[in-house]
Amino acid sequence: MVIFGLIVGGIYFQLDNSLTPGIQNRVGAFFFLVMNMIFSNMGAVEVFIQERVIFNHESASGYYRTSCYFMAKVFCDLLPMRVLPTCVFSAITYWMIGFVPEASNFFIFLLDLVVTSFTACSLAFCMGARINIVGIATLLVSMAYVFMMVFGGFLVNISSLPSWLQWLQYTSIFRYSLNTLLINEFATSTFCPVNVTLTDPCLPGTVYLNEQGIDYSSWGLWQNQVAMGVISIGLLLIAYLQMRLSPKFK
Repeated sequence: MVIFGLIVGGIYFQLDNSLTPGIQNRVGAFFFLVMNMIFSNMGAVEVFIQERVIFNHESASGYYRTSCYFMAKVFCDLLPMRVLPTCVFSAITYWMIGFVPEASNFFIFLLDLVVTSFTACSLAFCMGARINIVGIATLLVSMAYVFMMVFGGFLVNISSLPSWLQWLQYTSIFRYSLNTLLINEFATSTFCPVNVTLTDPCLPGTVYLNEQGIDYSSWGLWQNQVAMGVISIGLLLIAYLQMRLSPKFK
């Protein structure tokens, strides 16, 4: 994560506040960061698959409860494999890229990437708890990630979609994560053209947020984290129930 963070920071090093390149580069950087946080959790599908036979035998024999096994596997994967690397990656990329130089903005950025990683990992856990073949589980998780990416608001403007498709945005981890990062960066930023004139003035970042239909109020920021938290808990609960109800043989 250190090397990759330095590479990403070098690509987007110290972005300026120019009107067109500044906005485009920031949005592109956010999308790249979120995509990395989500797709880097593909390996989590193996957590429950690799030891499925052993777990079924030992659980049926009364060595431990399903809840103990599930919580131990989840926490032992999330803390060393998701939280710590994400903290290091965030500390490197945030300051190298040159986002808003405020501690509060950095910690919101860090929180968003950690929660994004948790949510994506929860989906992988849920799929791995149900499917016994790593290849099939990986394929299904990757398809779900791509589906979420399409409705995340970056590749297509959600307001331009037919009304019967717009509800799919609420299933997208990309949407919640990107919206948080955009609000965190653009709500207090101002972007100026190369030559400022009366007809071509500086514009606040909120203009871009309004164009994208993003609510940049205080609740508009935190509702994205709440939504991802609810999704994570729901997916982990489904994964636990699948482990609990799976047939076990001594």
